[in-house]
Amino acid sequence: MTTAFLQFKKFISPFGLRDEDFDLLSQNCELLNFKKGSIIMNAGSKQNYIYFLSEGIVRNFVLTIDGEISTYGFRIENSLITGYGLHNYQDEHRAMVSVECLENCEMIKIPFSVLKFLEENSKDAQKIARYLAESHTISLVNFIISADTKTLLERYEELELLFPNIHQRVSQHIIASYLRISRVHLSRIKKLRSKK
Repeated sequence: MTTAFLQFKKFISPFGLRDEDFDLLSQNCELLNFKKGSIIMNAGSKQNYIYFLSEGIVRNFVLTIDGEISTYGFRIENSLITGYGLHNYQDEHRAMVSVECLENCEMIKIPFSVLKFLEENSKDAQKIARYLAESHTISLVNFIISADTKTLLERYEELELLFPNIHQRVSQHIIASYLRISRVHLSRIKKLRSKK
């Protein structure tokens, strides 16, 4: 078993997925490598896969009505990438956000069909599916609520806690997009923080 699949097994092990279920799942998955700048999912496109990120960092984004890119989150190693398509039953599992590699990435491609089979035939898999839906929803809700209830400095500090070394891995304009500020404003926040 490759390192990526060992990481994946460790990621889902807290849910108690039986070894035979994991073996079935992993036999139907594919290990892929993507270059920095690759778009893994496009918002609005029907999805048949999710991905487990074993190396690298990606961002979720949308194009605004003004044609600007608005970043809605990051995923780092040992995270699932769904584009929220997995949970979008009412719209044929279409991705709700686009997903871009911000570094060269290694991922495990996981077919929906195998997830559906496992969910229908394993109570453990049902727990995992419920957890995934809940954790992705909570992540997005936290992002939305933080924008209205926390100061910019608090959101900046929270970003650094959630994504260690993000400033070494992600362009400043992308971080500014995530925080909903300009690069100039981000520079001021960093200076303010360094004085603390």
